[in-house]
Amino acid sequence: MISRFKGRLFVLISSFIYPLVFLSLLLFDETQRYEKAVLMTAFSVMSLIFSLLLYRRIRLIEDTSQTVLNSAAQGYVELEGKASLYDGEVVRGPHPELPPMLWFRNYSIDSWAGFILGDEKGRCTVDPRGAEIITPLYTYNHHTYNAIYPGEKIYVLGQLHTLKKQRNDFEINNLMLSKLAEWKRNHFSFLEYFDKNKDSKIDDGELETAKQAASRMVDLALEETYQNPATHVVSNPEDGRPYIISSIHPDELVVRYKRALVFHLCTWVILSIYVLAMQVY
Repeated sequence: MISRFKGRLFVLISSFIYPLVFLSLLLFDETQRYEKAVLMTAFSVMSLIFSLLLYRRIRLIEDTSQTVLNSAAQGYVELEGKASLYDGEVVRGPHPELPPMLWFRNYSIDSWAGFILGDEKGRCTVDPRGAEIITPLYTYNHHTYNAIYPGEKIYVLGQLHTLKKQRNDFEINNLMLSKLAEWKRNHFSFLEYFDKNKDSKIDDGELETAKQAASRMVDLALEETYQNPATHVVSNPEDGRPYIISSIHPDELVVRYKRALVFHLCTWVILSIYVLAMQVY
C-alpha cells in the first residue's frame, strides 16, 4: 500500500498536475490573509521536501552504473532488459477483455506476481512487491490502467540477490579436474577420444587437449546455470533505498525529475519570500 502511494506520489509531483493546486490560492481574498499564509507555507515546505526526494532519485539513477546479469554483483544495481512471463506460462492478465500483461494496476487492483527480466547475457526474476512501478497510463475498451506487457523493455533499480553464486577461478578449476577424473574412469573411452597418435597412452599434449575440452564443458554448464532466472532475484532493498521498476526509459525519467526539481525549488523560494513579505506588509 505504501509503495503504491509512493509510486503515484512521484508521478504526481513530476507531472503537470501538481501546479494546478496553486490555483486554489486565487480562491482567497484579502480578508483571508492568515489562511492564505498558512496554505502557502504548507506548499513551500512540501515543495522543499519534494525537491529533496527528487534530487535523491536523480542521483541514484545517474550514479548507479548499469550492469549485465552474468557479471552483476550482489547489491544495489541498475538493470535494463526485456520483460517476459515465466517459462511455460502462456498468458496472464486481470480481465479477458484486456491484452496479456505481466503487471497491472488500476483504481482497485494491484498485481504483485513476479516476472522475468532478460538482457543479452542472462535472466533474473523480478519481485515487484514493494516497488515504485512507473508506466504510462493506458486506456483499452473503457478500462484505464497502468501495465507492463510481455516483450516490453523495462528499467529496474533495486537489490540483486544471487541464489546460486558465481564460481571463482579456483572452484571452476576444481570442476574441470572433476570432469577430467570422471572421463579417466572410463579408460578405453578416454583413449578413444584423446589418444590422437593411437599409442595407447595419453601424453602431455593430449592431456592438455582433454583439460581444455573439460574446461569448455564446465563453462557451458555454468553458463546454462547463470541463464536460469532463479539464479538472480531483484527485490526491494532492505536499507530503504528506492526500488523502481519503470517501462519509461531512465533518461526520460531523469529529464522529467529534473524539470520537476527546478519547478519545486523555484516554488519553495518564491512562496517563502512571498510569505515573509506578507508578514512584513
